[in-house]
Amino acid sequence: MADGIRHVHLPGAGVRLHAVRWPGPDDRPPLVVLHGIWESWRTFADSAHRWSADRPVYCVDLRGHGGSDRPPTGYRFVDYAADVRAAVGTLGAEVDLLGHSLGAAVALHVAAGAVPPARVRRLVVVEPPVLLPDDWPPVRADMARSWRLARRPLDEIVAALPATDTRTPAWRRMIAEALADTADGVFRAMVDGEQGEVDWAGLLRRVAAPTLAIAGDPDVPGTLLTGDRMAAFGAGLPQARVAVIPGAGHHIELDSPACFHTLTKEFLT
Repeated sequence: MADGIRHVHLPGAGVRLHAVRWPGPDDRPPLVVLHGIWESWRTFADSAHRWSADRPVYCVDLRGHGGSDRPPTGYRFVDYAADVRAAVGTLGAEVDLLGHSLGAAVALHVAAGAVPPARVRRLVVVEPPVLLPDDWPPVRADMARSWRLARRPLDEIVAALPATDTRTPAWRRMIAEALADTADGVFRAMVDGEQGEVDWAGLLRRVAAPTLAIAGDPDVPGTLLTGDRMAAFGAGLPQARVAVIPGAGHHIELDSPACFHTLTKEFLT
């Protein structure tokens, strides 16, 4: 494949995870990248190419997504995290971990339960969904709408996705294809309550790795890490570095790519 990237499979917690590996210098820990809900490794492919100048990069498909296994149940944050913890255990003494949205919640669970704690050297969480009790009803309703949309014809999915100036037609189709390919269990866990509320204070207290949180602009619709959610994150993990990117929405890597890559590169190196 281009640039020497390879499709690989990594062990999860009783499932097989698909990942794409970008080769890079081995003098730094590999970077493991986790995508958001109903996405895949492709979301961060361009970013991975840039990061691989400094280190090997693995973009992992979470269970139920992309080329990874699709068990009928087991789609809580803790289930995804158990998969990732098993996978990173095969990659060396330590890794750097970056997650976006769902992937950020999973990354926090991985870091909070890392054994030994040094397994995760540095942690980047991009727009983590620190969902509070009042957030869950609208989130479950939104997941139900996304589930219904995912089972419609692909052209209808593309047309129904929100249009923004930063989303190219190719990106929109890629996201639509990923949505259509996502397992029912991913949606069911959110809609039917398999994924319960999270004790964020207790979870964040257990995160020992140096952490960078990147948040979008609170004035941009769809941004997650704002208001009370930002306050809960800061209270639970006060030692984290937090960067808020003006003008960027939920997909900061698209809305402000230069700033995004400068922040992540400086923090990880």
